Amino acid sequence: MIMNDRPVNTTAMICMRIYARVFSHLARINNRPNKAIARAADCSEAYISLIKKGERLPTLETTMTLDQAISGEGCLFEVRRLIEQLQDEIAASGRNVKTRLVVSGKEQGPVKRRELLQDGAKVTAGATIAPVLAALTQAWQVSEPKIPGASVSQAMIDDWENAAIVYGQRARREPPATILEALADEFSAIAPHLAREQPEEVRKGLTHAAAQHALLIAGKFVDLGDRRESGRWWAKTRALSDESGDIMLASWVRSREVLSRRGDASEDPAELLVLAQEAQQLVGDRPSAPLSSALAAEAMLLAQLGRFDEAVIKLRQAEMAFERMPASTILDPNWAKRGEGLWFDKSLIYTLANDVKHAKEAQDTVLSGRSPEDGLTATSVRLHAAAVQARTDPKTGMEEAARIIDAIPPQYRRTRHLSAARLALDLAPEKARSLPVAKDLRELTEGV
Repeated sequence: MIMNDRPVNTTAMICMRIYARVFSHLARINNRPNKAIARAADCSEAYISLIKKGERLPTLETTMTLDQAISGEGCLFEVRRLIEQLQDEIAASGRNVKTRLVVSGKEQGPVKRRELLQDGAKVTAGATIAPVLAALTQAWQVSEPKIPGASVSQAMIDDWENAAIVYGQRARREPPATILEALADEFSAIAPHLAREQPEEVRKGLTHAAAQHALLIAGKFVDLGDRRESGRWWAKTRALSDESGDIMLASWVRSREVLSRRGDASEDPAELLVLAQEAQQLVGDRPSAPLSSALAAEAMLLAQLGRFDEAVIKLRQAEMAFERMPASTILDPNWAKRGEGLWFDKSLIYTLANDVKHAKEAQDTVLSGRSPEDGLTATSVRLHAAAVQARTDPKTGMEEAARIIDAIPPQYRRTRHLSAARLALDLAPEKARSLPVAKDLRELTEGV
């Protein structure tokens, strides 16, 4: 079915798809094929198929029959009741959400709730869809059969795990404040379950998912320059990852913390170095993604401390760990792509070490598109190149750094970029730091 760019009631579409997901899930776990459901509910198989595709929304009366047919124990009816309530509230307030969508045949049928959340901002036109999504999320969670003795279902835990991946992807292209707002809602849904007693294995799964959300929250606070809040959330991230029992994750979050915090000039590199070494100790010497990340983090800190020979040794060890790591140790697919060649790490380390040849090689590789680095990383690398230039041509190097930062809309600016821009000031000759352009760059990077 193709909708030829015609107006679609987005609220109704989302309601149908959420209903379809719940209906399909309950039918599957209770082993109810379409033919058996149709017979029990006195309807056609074609109608059941349309419901599962998200193209029909049965009435409350029909839902009662369908709930019995799939042994839903009232879950399906409760979801439909909440949908009815939402539709009434939206109709009463006149907030009927419409947009234009093109739906291909491949996009028919039930969609993951996370895809709706991911595209929530896109489907809103003239009204907010957030309350609808929040209520439907709650309805979906209510409908999921809970693990015995727990307050959550396995599907909820899996959904939160998937959410961390989605938010990690969004975090690289959307303003930090926007992502932080979404993460706040997500963690608020997880938090009550963390406060309750759960079976041991359930708690491990729950804390594993929560740690990944806490990691993103802490990182966004760093991006916004809020050290107090980021410190609180880094501590929470470490505690949750340790409780999950996943050593790989516990190591990973520590190296991510180091890489995030090292851009803040008020941080002590020696203190962060201890954290990077702890990340390595957790996973041992066997090649893995967390080991490569931890070694790279230590290499960058050593370079910041002026210990360049040691930094290069650690960088090479990180490369070897990356080359030999099993795919099963990759915790972040995006990092695996960006880590190819460790070009960002090389760019920074060789820039600090005044190894122009190797710094330029790394920077040219990223900026020529020969590496899979994304836009955020490429921006930092351009700033590294400006810092290299500032050593011999301080005015031009600092002007370039200021131009790059000035071109980033304020809501998109991150601490890591301000820190990278500051390198042009730090590496320029002492007498050049009194130039007017140095004052401009200092003001642009104020607070770093």
